[in-house]
Amino acid sequence: MFWLTRPPYVRWAAAAAVVVAAFLWDLRGSSDILYPFASSPIAAGAPITEADVEWRRIPDGTMALPDLSDPVAARDVPAGEPIVPSAVSGATTIPEGWWSVPAPLPATAVPGTRIHLVDTVSGFETDGIVVAAGSDDLMSYGESGMVAVPPESATPIAIAANEGTLVILLEP
Repeated sequence: MFWLTRPPYVRWAAAAAVVVAAFLWDLRGSSDILYPFASSPIAAGAPITEADVEWRRIPDGTMALPDLSDPVAARDVPAGEPIVPSAVSGATTIPEGWWSVPAPLPATAVPGTRIHLVDTVSGFETDGIVVAAGSDDLMSYGESGMVAVPPESATPIAIAANEGTLVILLEP
């Protein structure tokens, strides 16, 4: 007499409600945003150009967007890594009348870093700002970059850098 029992209407209604809810959930879509990723390795201190950026979709709210107006890499960014706000610094502006001098810079000195320069022989010291990060080139023994200094300090700092007696102190 099992054929005379009532069909399970409640179970059918619950299953239909689950299917309709899943369909509506899928229709609402996900809110994705375009986020910048490094398309190739970017060295610390290098300007970040459109060619260095690959835009990928990620869920909204996953990461904060970096400021990419005139960006410079604050650290090495490997290919495929998201370009997060902490990996980007702005372009450095040189104060009016200051001079840029080539100087040996540590890898952590990226553009915009405030530094203190000391000539170990004469004791001359001054403050400066990193303008271009150091890079190994064939014509230098260390990583040389560009440092902006006040005009009265340019000559002594250039001489000390050339003679190898310049010490760079980084502001923490």
